Amino acid sequence: MPSKAATSRVASGEETRARLLDAAISRLAENGPDATFDLIAADVGVTKGALYHHFGSKEGLVEEVYKEAVRRHASQVIAASSAGDGRTRLHGLVSKSAQLYGSGTPFYRLLLRLHVEAGTSRPYLAPIARRVQGRQREYMTSLIEAGQKDGTLRNDVDATALGQTVNAALQGFLVQQVMPAEMQRQAAEGFAELLEVLL
Repeated sequence: MPSKAATSRVASGEETRARLLDAAISRLAENGPDATFDLIAADVGVTKGALYHHFGSKEGLVEEVYKEAVRRHASQVIAASSAGDGRTRLHGLVSKSAQLYGSGTPFYRLLLRLHVEAGTSRPYLAPIARRVQGRQREYMTSLIEAGQKDGTLRNDVDATALGQTVNAALQGFLVQQVMPAEMQRQAAEGFAELLEVLL
């Protein structure tokens, strides 16, 4: 059984790691993924060595930032699509995703950049991006299947194909952050109307 001192050290280490990850997300969102370890460490009041201890390398830090950014986004859209019938849950997911992607915040600009770089300059992020996409498609498909089962969605369309279509549209909303807010709003409204036809 670990001593109190050992347990306390582990808890302190986990707290420091969480603080470093929060600081890294903020700093990378503000300065891009090339922000220095020195800046991130200074934000938390620790040495650069603490970052290497917890994340191993700059790539290791960026990978953890990407995973955590995805988790934070997922927790919000899952919460928005967790109650009601299948149709209500699917609309909750689409609406919340469009709202978050269109927010124009540094966090979502960072998430977009890391998604893009997973397929270009940071290929070590690609396995994460593939897992995320797979889970998103499965979740959307499960919402459609729930709606087909409870009678709120038409059951003459393939749930998997529709889930893939909705997922692709939401990825488009993420990329549309570069467009003016009004164009983003119009695109979201247009998709909502089209989705009603599909559903």
